[in-house]
Amino acid sequence: GHGLGVYWKAPYRVDIKEALQVGKNDIEVKVTNLWINRLIGDSRPDMKEKVTWSLYPFYNPNSQMSPSGLMGPVNIVICKN
Repeated sequence: GHGLGVYWKAPYRVDIKEALQVGKNDIEVKVTNLWINRLIGDSRPDMKEKVTWSLYPFYNPNSQMSPSGLMGPVNIVICKN
């Protein structure tokens, strides 16, 4: 139940020791889509509930979306200080 912040740029490393407890721990990683993909998706005519808007149409419904999401392994690294 501990939020550990938002990490939006490399190296995407989070110190989790303050949230760990003795025994079993469950770790949840939430991944958010890229802003460019949100703008492209919202520009599509079949989008029923748009989330974003812009004064200038930087992207159109046929624009190529960028790769996004969790695109690699998640590792827990134990460091001894």
